[in-house]
Amino acid sequence: MAAAFASAAAAQVTDLRGFDPLWRDAEAAIRAFFGPVTFQRAGIALDLPEQTDSGSTVPLTLRIDAAMTEADHPAVVHVLAHGNPTPHVFSAWFSPANGRAELSTRIRLERTQSVTAVARMSDGRHLRVDRDVGVSFGACAQIGEGSNDDVIAFVPRTRVSVPARAGRGEIVPVRTLISHPMETGLRLNAADEWIRQRIVSRFRCAFAGRPLFRARLYPAVASNPYFHFHARILESGIFDFDWYDTLDMTFADRAAIEVV
Repeated sequence: MAAAFASAAAAQVTDLRGFDPLWRDAEAAIRAFFGPVTFQRAGIALDLPEQTDSGSTVPLTLRIDAAMTEADHPAVVHVLAHGNPTPHVFSAWFSPANGRAELSTRIRLERTQSVTAVARMSDGRHLRVDRDVGVSFGACAQIGEGSNDDVIAFVPRTRVSVPARAGRGEIVPVRTLISHPMETGLRLNAADEWIRQRIVSRFRCAFAGRPLFRARLYPAVASNPYFHFHARILESGIFDFDWYDTLDMTFADRAAIEVV
């Protein structure tokens, strides 16, 4: 089964001119993150479709079993796509205040491949999960539209959703989205010229002035970056969100919640 899957992935043709074969290996990246560690396979789950027609917007949900205390929470999680031109998809940093080690987002995949999530827990353990995804049409180079001027002129808009009220100690969902092209830098225009890269490279959320969740994004995060995570509410307060754009601009939003 694994050999057949690898053969199918290798046989696919992409239009990533100058980027085939892949210039960086996902396993080398994982070793660079953590060094020579032993990974546990239990306690971490990665939900992805087994097959998708288009790799442009692939839903992903990550779950890790943790008590979400200072002694037991994910310190950092890295997600990598082995068949993308650059394997690093995103990194995420949880805090005990999340209450639940779970996030959902949408990613880009260039071909049939394996997607891996690796985590370092606060107690020093390392976790790993791998999932195979079949992709009919890749989406790292083709995705996007417009000229360089259009990409630069685009003005993002933010949207956030949190409950207005919660019981003390309740774990609530937090949903965020920013309209953004997430231009990969791998697309050619009609004149065969490269469209410059423009992405949201960082997302942060704080609650009541304290860090809650943050993520480092790479071009394999889908257009209009979306994150769904959680927060344990112990007091009334304000959620503060900010997204950093590689044009050196920051976009911000806020939302309030009341303990009842």
